[in-house]
Amino acid sequence: MRNRVKLLGVVALAMALIFGSWAGQASATLNLFTSFQDAALSIDGASDPAGAGGALQSNVPVGATVVAAFLYVADVNGGNSTPTGTVTLAGNVLQLNTFTKLGPQEHPGNEYRLNVTNIMKPIIEGTGGLQTHTYTEQTFMDGAVLVVAYRNAATVGGTAIILDGELAQAGDVTTLGFASPYAGGSVIMSLASAFSFNSLTTSTGQVTIVDVVTSSQAARRLTSCAGGNDDGSFQNANGTLITVGGQGDSTANPDPQCDLGNEDDELYDLSLGNSADADPFLALGDTSITFRTNNPSFNDNVFFIAFTSSIRVTDVDDVPTDDTPSDDTPSDDTPSVPAPATLLLLGIGLLGASIARRR
Repeated sequence: MRNRVKLLGVVALAMALIFGSWAGQASATLNLFTSFQDAALSIDGASDPAGAGGALQSNVPVGATVVAAFLYVADVNGGNSTPTGTVTLAGNVLQLNTFTKLGPQEHPGNEYRLNVTNIMKPIIEGTGGLQTHTYTEQTFMDGAVLVVAYRNAATVGGTAIILDGELAQAGDVTTLGFASPYAGGSVIMSLASAFSFNSLTTSTGQVTIVDVVTSSQAARRLTSCAGGNDDGSFQNANGTLITVGGQGDSTANPDPQCDLGNEDDELYDLSLGNSADADPFLALGDTSITFRTNNPSFNDNVFFIAFTSSIRVTDVDDVPTDDTPSDDTPSDDTPSVPAPATLLLLGIGLLGASIARRR
């Protein structure tokens, strides 16, 4: 009887590992790519529909150290899935087949990421401040996002976080955990979307809705019109359908019932309220904040969300923010949680070992 109890215990443990892993990964379509403690982010987006050249800006304080830099590019709704062709950044030709393709595939479009620290670090650290970097596309794409992580005395105590992938259009959930109860300070959120358009005069409904829940407050609408193509100059055309909250955008939170393309900059400060409710989204004493998103039109592709916070964030969806991967090698991009197949083999092995002991 004692051996039978042990056997059932082993089976239960194996099944819990297997199904717990599946359940945990099912909604994790926008995953923690990398994070940096005592750091902040500079973010900007651009498009180049005619191949004549666009501009990506960085704004890193003079004297700051550039920790890392990444370039994201988005194709035109799946038109470059291989990928092939090139783009250029600050005069450097970058082969698209050297980029890492983001997954999982929740949308027909494709997005790619490349570590460009070796390009941007000497340029930015040599000058600092607001700088403009040329960006061109030799292949028909929807645009790009440049992200630069940096450190200086002003970023001590804060956390910089980059999540990427493809947000589930039917709804997704992301939660940040804090090192200690919230006692004040900014938490800036930046969202990037591709294959997205929303008119300046008439709502197209091609938007993403974001609601916020904290450890002390029920769901509250942050925005009803995230998306559009602010960084494509609001042109209603393929090759321009990209937006990201960054340089030149306002951190003032939009009207929660907004519906036009220019009413949301995709940049949010959770330490503030909005026109409907002046109370901050984060209340004193909060220990976590959760973002619930959905895309009713099922055609926007949110592929990137980043945070620059002046407070210490310890985890994203229970994944620790310390020592997370920051390069583009396949092994480092793989989540540390074992795959279900691996856990299944582990469970079978444990079961076999228990049976052997019983015999």
